[in-house]
Amino acid sequence: MKNLVQLMWIPVLVTALYVGWVLWQRHASQIAAARPPVTSDPLAKYAGHVEIFQFYSSNGIIAASGKAQLCYGVVNAKEVRLDPPVEKVWPSLSRCFDVAPAKTTHYTLTAEGADHKAVTASLDITVQR
Repeated sequence: MKNLVQLMWIPVLVTALYVGWVLWQRHASQIAAARPPVTSDPLAKYAGHVEIFQFYSSNGIIAASGKAQLCYGVVNAKEVRLDPPVEKVWPSLSRCFDVAPAKTTHYTLTAEGADHKAVTASLDITVQR
């Protein structure tokens, strides 16, 4: 009888370990399901088409003789143009430069892809006198 009692702890231990493992696997699968999928390339969502994903200024209103930064970011562009031309622009994910308009100015950024499709974005910088 004593040998039987000594051997009973083995199936109890094995059962406890199995139940613990099952509960852990359920918990781990719930955590994995809640996580968003990981993409290796954050720009993969643009899938080859040209897009302006940012075009903004540091200040929408400036004083006369003041400056503002104009910033842009494009993806999949072969050519980038700014109207009115203030500074040379080129395809970049993130680029900023200073502008000092003498009067209120409407800027238009155009990005053209290899397929010659173009997208535009515009903004105004108001000069207060």
